[in-house]
Parts: sequence; C-alpha cells; structure tokens
Amino acid sequence: MTEYPELQLYIGGNWKSAAGQPVINPADESILGTVPTATRSDLDAALAAAEAGLRVWSKTSPAKRAQVILKAVALMRQRVEEMAVAMTLEQGKPIAQSLLEIIRGCEIIEWDAQEGRRTYGRVIPSEPGIRHVVLRQPIGVVAGFSPWNFPMSSPARKVGGALSAGCAIILKASEETPAGAVQLAQAFHDAGLPPGVLNLVFGQPSDISEYLIPHKTVRLITFTGSIPVGKRLAEMAGRYMKPAIMELGGHAPVIVCDDVDPVAAAATSVLGKTRNAGQVCVSPTRFFVQEAIYKDFTAAFAEKAHAVKVGDGLDPSNQMGPLANHRRIETLEAMVADARAKGARVLAGGSRIGNRGYYFP
Repeated sequence: MTEYPELQLYIGGNWKSAAGQPVINPADESILGTVPTATRSDLDAALAAAEAGLRVWSKTSPAKRAQVILKAVALMRQRVEEMAVAMTLEQGKPIAQSLLEIIRGCEIIEWDAQEGRRTYGRVIPSEPGIRHVVLRQPIGVVAGFSPWNFPMSSPARKVGGALSAGCAIILKASEETPAGAVQLAQAFHDAGLPPGVLNLVFGQPSDISEYLIPHKTVRLITFTGSIPVGKRLAEMAGRYMKPAIMELGGHAPVIVCDDVDPVAAAATSVLGKTRNAGQVCVSPTRFFVQEAIYKDFTAAFAEKAHAVKVGDGLDPSNQMGPLANHRRIETLEAMVADARAKGARVLAGGSRIGNRGYYFP
C-alpha cells in the first residue's frame, strides 16, 4: 500500500517541517502523521513570498501560465492512485470516490487554465475622440480556505482559479485532511511554478483567518465551509473592504411525487445520501414524499439503506466509509436521540457500528 505522505508547510517554493497535531485515520483511529502548525512568522513569510510570486506570475503571459498549470495537472493524473489512497486513509471515503474526486479536481483546474487564456477586455462605445477600454488584471494575493470533506477538489477550486487569473495564493487547507493539498502543491512545485505563487499553510483556523484577512497584502478571500464560519469571515472581509467568495453548507430537500417509481427514486436517494458518508453540501437532508407512495418509498429506502456495505474505504467492496471524525459520531447520536424523542421511527441504521473507527450506517 502507498505510504501516507509527509506533511509540511509550503512557503516560497520550499517545504518546511514544524510541530503540529496528529492526523487520524477514521477507519481505525490510528495516527497517520503530524500536520504542521504555521507560526506567525510562517504566515509573514508566506505573505512576503506571495507578494514576490505575484510580481512574477502576474507578468507571465496567460499562455505560459496555462502551460505550467496543465503540467501540474498531468502530474496529478499520473499520481492519481497514490493520491486516492492518501485521501481514503485520512478522510475515509471509498477508494472509488477518492479516485473520482481527484479526476474532478484535475478537470476543474484544466477548465480554469483554459479560461485564463481568455481573459478578454472590452472597448466601450463613447463620444467621438474618446475610447473607454476595460482590461482584466489579477486582483493580487488571494487567501483561500478549504474544508475537510473534499481534500483535493476543494483546494483545486481555490488554486486553479487564482493561478489561472495570474494571482498568487496562500491556501489554508484542512488540518484533518491535509494530504490532498500537500500533493496538489507538490505537483505545482514539480511543474515549475515560480516560488511564492502558491503557498500552503495549516494551523488554528481562526488564528490564520484573523491574521490573513485584515492584512494589506491579501486582496481577496475565498472560503468553503459552514455557514456560521462563512458569516464570520464575510463580516471580517467586509470590514476591510475586501471581496469574498463563499461556498457554504447546503440543506437539500428531495421532493418525491406520485408520478415516479418509488422504488427507483429510493435507490437514487440512497446513493445520494451515502456519498461521502453524507458529508457533502448537496447530501439530502429531508424528504417530502407524496402520500400515495409514501409507504412504498420509505420501505424501499430502508431496505436499500440497510443493504449498503459500510467499512474501510480501502476495501473496494465497501460502499460507504467511516465518518471523518469523532465529532460527526457525537452529532449523529444526538440527532437520532432527538428524533426518537419527538416520535420518529428508525427504519435502518441509527447507531454506531462497533467502538473503533467512526462507522455510522
């Protein structure tokens, strides 16, 4: 089996080790490695490196930027299997889903790289003798914050867009699932990205965001995560008059009308609900089922949910892996208890499997 990668900070084109916190394998609760914690001096170094990298990268032609970016993507495609194993080890999702996520991340970056070649301006009609011209230029240094549930594709969205536009970026990736971002940075390093254009840090999320967002070097914020945290970061960005791109948690309903096959609809719903063990913004959170097919739908849903094989994501026969961390176990147990107290009937699952690994059907 491919080993879990060494975890380091990436600042100014150099890798740096540091003390930090353990990364836990959610399948068996073993320690995979240690993710380094960036100090204030590390953040200052990343800011200075990003400023220097921006001066080079923003003056690089879009075509040459695309060449470097696409070379990095080609390297990730070559390394897809080892990247997928690392993702499953740290996040828990089945290996097939990890493979798909990495390919999806590569596709996102490829699309961004090609769009970066088409940052056209405009000539706006005006009075005789006057010409209005709009030029699209890099905004500057970007601070990107990515979550634990999609360790590679979410960082890919941050990095791909920023680099393709000619910006430099400081990426603060998840401490719980850091390998995807490390491997992403390694691919860009190996592809010849100029030093400082991409910097990767880990640490206490609030400390890093409260230092980077107000800093004069940072010109734009992009965040993927929960609504409460997104509100805090958006408020902070607004206070310092900086644009913010927010991709926040969803609360997705499924509406099932009586003109569909309830068994087929249930099968599709179970697939959607169990993807990434339900830890995704588009995961169904509630179902509105028309009365005429209610019993057929719920019976089929319970049967198919009960049949989902839960286990270590490295076993390709398993359809759903563990939850990402123990907090999710505690949350689900509280939700089930609350639902039961209010009259709900549990038709499938409802309690943790065993006492080692974060398995919850």
